[in-house]
Amino acid sequence: MAADDILEYLETVDLKTKMRGYDQIEVDEIFDRVSEEIKILREDLKNSVEKERIAEEYLESEIKRLALREKEIEASIKEAEEKATRIIENSHANAEELRSATEKELHALASEEREKLKNELLDIENRQNDIQSNVNLFEHQFSAHRERILRALSDMQEAIKEFSLFPEDQDSDSKVIDLTRSDQFPSG
Repeated sequence: MAADDILEYLETVDLKTKMRGYDQIEVDEIFDRVSEEIKILREDLKNSVEKERIAEEYLESEIKRLALREKEIEASIKEAEEKATRIIENSHANAEELRSATEKELHALASEEREKLKNELLDIENRQNDIQSNVNLFEHQFSAHRERILRALSDMQEAIKEFSLFPEDQDSDSKVIDLTRSDQFPSG
């Protein structure tokens, strides 16, 4: 039984009274239980004190061991720092060499690419000029075709006037459209 249980038991026990006091057997049982719990608690306390002593001894030995290990680690750290310093110095020297070589290579590549781009730009400008020439030629041809079509329409209009089936005194509502005038066509 745990210590809390015995305390609870002692607080809640209801000793029956007889004519001349408590029942001796019940009281003896309670004291026996309390006595047993106290023995257990004392034994637990004794074991706890022993465990504490052992733990303290172990802790002291671990502290000593860790102190030695700490010295070893500090020596290793110092050695590692020295090695790291040498590595960093070598790395800086190597990085400087690489940077210099890379700059030269990049400069050469940039010059080469600049030449390529100049050539490509010249090619594009030539193609643009060719396209512009083709557009100008197309505009000229389109304009010439438009003029021919307008002339043909005008000729057809004249021919229609000559062969007209309408009487000479036409209403003002029936007009022949002059196809040569651009203001009669919707722009679009």
